[in-house]
Amino acid sequence: MERDDEANFARKMVELRDGAGMSQSELARQMIARGFETYSQMTVSRTEKGDRPIRLGEARVLAEILGSSVDEMTRGTDLEESLRMADKIRGNLVSSMMRVAGDLADYTELLHWSAEFRSRLSRYDDAAAQEAREALAGYEFPASVVATWAAEVAGDWTRDAPEALVWTDFTRLAELREAADGK
Repeated sequence: MERDDEANFARKMVELRDGAGMSQSELARQMIARGFETYSQMTVSRTEKGDRPIRLGEARVLAEILGSSVDEMTRGTDLEESLRMADKIRGNLVSSMMRVAGDLADYTELLHWSAEFRSRLSRYDDAAAQEAREALAGYEFPASVVATWAAEVAGDWTRDAPEALVWTDFTRLAELREAADGK
């Protein structure tokens, strides 16, 4: 961020100086008149190229001479800010997508374990085994159905308890499973 500020300042310095029709030598003379005794055209050139660091007091005086402020001169363009924000959002989206993919992979593995468990339960014909099979059946949905449902839940900003499954969720999951089976 600090390097961005310096690069933005240097770019804006050139832009404002050129816009005012001021030479590097004239800017150096004005800096000398304001107490920066060793300022030269070469100092201005190196500052504009980003070849030398700029001190805060120096930046403030340069901004005054150029009719601006340090804040305005260090701020990136709207495009730069938009690109920076887009890059940050992209990174967060990729990270979230990877977490979702991992969660769906975990869910798919649990479905496999559940099917294996139900298969083992099929050897038993007692009420407890039947109850266990029925309890699992209500929670087993294809991963694609769960992904569709999760996208719907994520888009529902009015949802009071996003971490809790409610009856309507199971109804919607069953609808999505039926639709997927009907394809």
